[in-house]
Amino acid sequence: MGSTTLRWVQRHAWLLAVAGAVLLAFGSTTWWVTHPDVFDDAGGFAITTVAEKVDRAYYAGIVVPPSNQDHRELELRSATPVVVKDTAEAEVEVYLCEVDPAQGAVGVGAQRREPTDVCSTFQPVTDGTGLVVGGGQPRQQLVLMVRGTQPGVVKVRGVEISYRDGLRRGTEVTGGYLTYRAR
Repeated sequence: MGSTTLRWVQRHAWLLAVAGAVLLAFGSTTWWVTHPDVFDDAGGFAITTVAEKVDRAYYAGIVVPPSNQDHRELELRSATPVVVKDTAEAEVEVYLCEVDPAQGAVGVGAQRREPTDVCSTFQPVTDGTGLVVGGGQPRQQLVLMVRGTQPGVVKVRGVEISYRDGLRRGTEVTGGYLTYRAR
């Protein structure tokens, strides 16, 4: 480095330090806003159906919101099943179940009929749907509905959930695995 360059750096070192700190703060804040970590990774449990009749719906509790966090409501933007195989040309949808405390159930396991016996409300997840995390009431879960339109197999590896958590926005793949067979 020449002496002129060295003098310029010495005179403006504070400016370079402030610019570096601002860039670091901006990068850290951007990372924090766009990378929340609310849900567990996909997997942990799997559900496999016996051969179901074509056009018969099957419901499975696929995502249980984490209870080990502060109690709050996320705003769901979307909940998309991660379908890795579908030879049954299936309908695959995600619903929000608010578990009815009067029924004494802990949630939807796996069943062939719509879980209105367990859920006080049961509705498709749409942009703006609220999902409570952190335990307490209301107890909610995401339920997968699969209906094959022809004989075949459907494999689902969880649900990709896009959500807003206050200022933060994130997308995570979570939930269990499901293998559905239609005959």
